[in-house]
Amino acid sequence: MLDYFVYNFQTFLMMMARILGLFSVAPVFSGDGISFAYRIFFAFLVTLILFPISSTYMMPVPNSMGEYYLIVLSELAIGILIGFLMNIIFATFQMAGEYFSVQIGFSYTEVLDPVGQSSLPVISTLKNLMAIMVFLVIGAHRTVIETLALSYQKVQLTSLTAELQNGIIKSFEIAVGAMFVIAFKISLPVLGVLLLVTVAEALMGKAAPQMNILQLSFPAKILIGLSVLILIVPFIESQMVRTFEISIDQIQRLIKEWPK
Repeated sequence: MLDYFVYNFQTFLMMMARILGLFSVAPVFSGDGISFAYRIFFAFLVTLILFPISSTYMMPVPNSMGEYYLIVLSELAIGILIGFLMNIIFATFQMAGEYFSVQIGFSYTEVLDPVGQSSLPVISTLKNLMAIMVFLVIGAHRTVIETLALSYQKVQLTSLTAELQNGIIKSFEIAVGAMFVIAFKISLPVLGVLLLVTVAEALMGKAAPQMNILQLSFPAKILIGLSVLILIVPFIESQMVRTFEISIDQIQRLIKEWPK
């Protein structure tokens, strides 16, 4: 086994490039809490596990160093593509948090997201952290690695043909379209209740103009919005689980239908 590893070290590096591309972009794995050195070490360990099984599916090592570099870059691009499709899922939950924040009134306050290192409203950060917890609890991180192992059997990026480009563009279209639909579905209960609150405030303003409805609306929306948000946490959790399952199935379908 050691001799096989030594004589096929170039193939090992090709496999490791795809895994490193995934870990550099995919959610959880690409968090700033995990340094690049740890990602390289983790990619090395995962490659070591997958190498005896998946190395036979890899492209033969070319004689030219330039061709070898191009193959390594193509493997890196495949990993980045899979990781980016996974990243769109987390953007869905952040978008749902944006809907909450605008209606509740939290859009004025932003905090630093410890995972993405970007400033997001409080609710978006909460949804992002909740999504990471659900992602790890349901074992989606293991499914991502299984999907990556499947990609070695099906996916080889030798040239960008028209069929391949159309397939990738179609996958992005489906993922982005589903992102808006799922974000709206998650935020719909809170948006619906806050819409009723806004209508009630408008009627109160007409019935009693002497009351300062605008001053009362901010604390009322925060109280009602947070109360509804707490009540629908089980619904949000079930939607997150279903979103992860559908998204991973979609990525696996893309891999299985990858043109030869």
